[in-house]
Amino acid sequence: MTSRRLLLIFAAGLVVMLIMLIPLSAVLAWSRAPVTAARVEGTLWSGRLSGASIGALPLGQVRSRMEILPLLSGTARLESEARGAAFTGKGRLISGGARRGADKVSGMVALDQLGFSGLPDGALKLTGVSLLFDGARCIRAGGKATAEVGGSGLLPQPVALSGAPACIDGRWVLPMAGEAQGLRIESRFSLAADGAWRSVLILIPTDPAMGQALGAAGFTQDGDRWRRTVEGR
Repeated sequence: MTSRRLLLIFAAGLVVMLIMLIPLSAVLAWSRAPVTAARVEGTLWSGRLSGASIGALPLGQVRSRMEILPLLSGTARLESEARGAAFTGKGRLISGGARRGADKVSGMVALDQLGFSGLPDGALKLTGVSLLFDGARCIRAGGKATAEVGGSGLLPQPVALSGAPACIDGRWVLPMAGEAQGLRIESRFSLAADGAWRSVLILIPTDPAMGQALGAAGFTQDGDRWRRTVEGR
């Protein structure tokens, strides 16, 4: 191996090392990644975010590292793992140009963080979920989601829900449905590029006596359906 080639290898290695030592806070500010944090520590290669959140979803403590090669084309891909009360899991945040989103998201999200408050505590299980916006439009959605609600209180019978996200009318939408004896549940959680979200929960009971309890819980009757809509940002 010639001295010139050795010099080129050394120079390339030095450049990569210097890139890896860039503070993570600087890269997040440059990339405009869809995440905020009270404190950012560490480097591009190995960092930690405290008090992190995506929109209104609190993530708590997040460990992360940035993929090097995509940065050369102006795209930031942040491999992250969170362990918080609202979300526990991992995924990859994506930010580049007008594109913002995430993919390979797998973990558990507390149902009350998605506007489904008032039901027995539960969690939504995400498997390989992706969501990507280009400007104001959703251009990619994938993966699957499952949840089990009920088992006490308003819903004494457990109901298993399942569904897959899709891009509908420019929004990222997760429709889910399931039924048990005497009850069918349909839900629809949608997210816009600006962070505005809407959660619609529909219960269809066969027992008319359940209507009084649903009315007291904030549901509105529409024929044989009881609906509750919650919005936020």
